[in-house]
Amino acid sequence: MAGGWRLLAVDFVMSLMWVWSSVLNKIFVHRILGYGAHEINGEIVRYGFSILNMFFFAFMAKATKGGAYNPLTLLSAAISGDFSNFLFILGARIPAQVVGSVYGVRLILDIFPGIGRGPRLNVDIAKGALTEGFLTFAIVIISLGLARKVTNSFFMKTWISSVSKLTLHILGSDLTGVA
Repeated sequence: MAGGWRLLAVDFVMSLMWVWSSVLNKIFVHRILGYGAHEINGEIVRYGFSILNMFFFAFMAKATKGGAYNPLTLLSAAISGDFSNFLFILGARIPAQVVGSVYGVRLILDIFPGIGRGPRLNVDIAKGALTEGFLTFAIVIISLGLARKVTNSFFMKTWISSVSKLTLHILGSDLTGVA
């Protein structure tokens, strides 16, 4: 059971770190490096840091032997595993991730009061939910395909996954709203 508690703590911390990483990325690119909010050079630098960030979290997942920040990565293991694994993931790991993300957002709002009043949905709620659902489905399909086909190359799997997630994020932000 010690491994279970360790995974819960790692999931909590990684979820909190994931929420913070995008905010710190934007602050670094726009405030410290001085790029404008919609400058093409600033967007390229920000997306480059986003890919590096995804590599960092992929390394963290590997280094922690299974830590995760995204419930989608756990759901396939929960569904395909045994019942006790299913209960542990749905009843403990995913809630630990949610709590870590909520604490991360609360800390961001407390430390940076001007942040958090982000973009609004540009389309009606049904189209936005359908678009986000489709994009999430695409990310899951890509991730599962990579896990099955590219098993021996950490770099290649992470590179393809990172670039495809970033591409889907850019496409989705054009359809629903800029993040």
